Amino acid sequence: MCGIIGFNWKNKEQLNKAMVLMNHRGPDDEGFYVDDEVSLGHRRLSIIDLTSAGRQPMTDSEARYYLIFNGEIYNYIELKDELKRKGHRFSTDTDSEVIIYAYKEWGEKALNRFNGMFAFCIYDSVEKRLFLARDRFGVKPLYYQFHNNRFIFSSEIKPILLLSDRAPAPHETAIFDYLLYNFYNYSENTFFEGIYSLLPGHYMFFDLVEKQLSVKRWYDIPLENRWTGGFEDASDKFRELFVDAIRLRLRSDVEIGTCLSGGLDSSSIVCNLKQFGPRFTDRFKSFSVVFDDPSIDESPYIHEVIHHGDFEGYFTTPSVDDLLNDVTDLITHQEEPFGGTSIFAQWCVMKLTHSHNVKVLLDGQGGDELLGGYPFFFAYLFLEKLKKMKLIELLGEIRGYRRHFREHDAFLMIILLMLSPSLKVMAMSRYFHSAINKDFIKRYAKDSVYPSVMYSLTDLNKALYNRMRFSLPQLLREEDKNSMSFSIEARLPFLDYRVVEFLFSLPSDFKLHNGLSKHILRESMRGVLPEKIYRRTLKLGFPTPLEEWIRDERFGRFMEDVIFSETSKKRGYYDMDILRQVFEGHRRRRLDATQILWKTFNLEMWFKIFIEKKGIYN
Repeated sequence: MCGIIGFNWKNKEQLNKAMVLMNHRGPDDEGFYVDDEVSLGHRRLSIIDLTSAGRQPMTDSEARYYLIFNGEIYNYIELKDELKRKGHRFSTDTDSEVIIYAYKEWGEKALNRFNGMFAFCIYDSVEKRLFLARDRFGVKPLYYQFHNNRFIFSSEIKPILLLSDRAPAPHETAIFDYLLYNFYNYSENTFFEGIYSLLPGHYMFFDLVEKQLSVKRWYDIPLENRWTGGFEDASDKFRELFVDAIRLRLRSDVEIGTCLSGGLDSSSIVCNLKQFGPRFTDRFKSFSVVFDDPSIDESPYIHEVIHHGDFEGYFTTPSVDDLLNDVTDLITHQEEPFGGTSIFAQWCVMKLTHSHNVKVLLDGQGGDELLGGYPFFFAYLFLEKLKKMKLIELLGEIRGYRRHFREHDAFLMIILLMLSPSLKVMAMSRYFHSAINKDFIKRYAKDSVYPSVMYSLTDLNKALYNRMRFSLPQLLREEDKNSMSFSIEARLPFLDYRVVEFLFSLPSDFKLHNGLSKHILRESMRGVLPEKIYRRTLKLGFPTPLEEWIRDERFGRFMEDVIFSETSKKRGYYDMDILRQVFEGHRRRRLDATQILWKTFNLEMWFKIFIEKKGIYN
């Protein structure tokens, strides 16, 4: 795991300054390559082959191709053996070198052979062009700007801002989607006008001579595959693929730990470690968030898993004081606004992990989007049953849902799916207490694709596909920025492409069944998970008591000063009178406006740090 940076002119001094902004992504080593065409830089977090042989930029034996790489190719051993049989010779034990020779052998088609998370650039010094690529689901970030014939790319946005000849400006549609829908990072647009994210499953070529950029999609989740076997066979197949995904992600020359929430996803990863022997279980560490408030505390489930696995567990309890101390650093490292302080809880877990000198973490990200982990996904199952006139099955699923969930999320989702696009916008506005300026809504509602895509009438598989494509990227961005802020590599077994493609081949009943989510995961982990976890239906996922933190005198005053500043009033995003009423109503416990107040605060902090440059990051 590392940080990469490059641009299409020669300037080592600028390259050095840009690299300093990403020291946290690679504190172990650094490397540079500069010629008349390009400047390339790399910060290294050493995970595989800890020797200096892994320094980047790395080149092939003929010194034609130069690689800078962020991520891991988990199947590099198997690929290396195949490439050796084809006559290629290796001088390191890294997965990075495998990328170079795979590209020499197969060109851009090498991407289909990689099982991993990656964002990399290969400079072809003969053809004078750059090849940049990003992994299938966007686990690793890659940003770029092309302006006035100046091309810049980086693992983070801050180096681009430093190098750019363009003043930072907000992207208004991104802000609209964030404020109205709590939805972001779903397209190539970032919150910065003119700075883009290479989308998951895409690659690009940049011609250094002609100054031309071309982008192409190389991967999409196949939805046409259909599983023809029964549920038991599917359960066995899933378990086989999932365990192998974990096995590959245990390849490391440094210590590995795990995030542990006590939910199905992270617990399934941890409880499968036993079969890999004492090397992992004897020294394995888990890291968790716990609270005194039983409504958000998951410690009973966490302790159940720790006792079951017989390994060390470490805990953190974030406080409002911690939030006050860290919130500016958190927003600076995240680089773009985010939807709530579950991200802060994750930040605290990464800080705890770093304090115990663990450099690699396994995490359960992606399980909810693949397996329908939220109650509202049952809306799609109900509608499927209704469309096929399977009324007895529909009634059975509704009874099962009501048995396991007190909330009405699935039924409210059905209503939302039925609304026209304009009524969907109105419903979302009312959900956020109408604090968003109506003129702002009218100006940008037509430019947003969110309602038509995310709240469209479709089947469960397509709804999950939409979540993978449009919702998961924001979670991956947040986890990457949090983990790399503390020089930690996060590995995600659920996002092994073999697991993903298999799950999308399954019928809906294999994922949601009898009112329970993640049906195939539960059944495949029967006897592996503790019974208390196997039967768990309540989902929390790094919650925090933000509702009460806003009511804290010090944090509330800090938030108030930020939200109601003179610059905030001039932006035109909010109806300031209504926002003041909402703020006071929340503080006096007349309503819960946690989300809109946090988002307004977060957005204004982002403006101050990145646009107005007060307390500038560099």
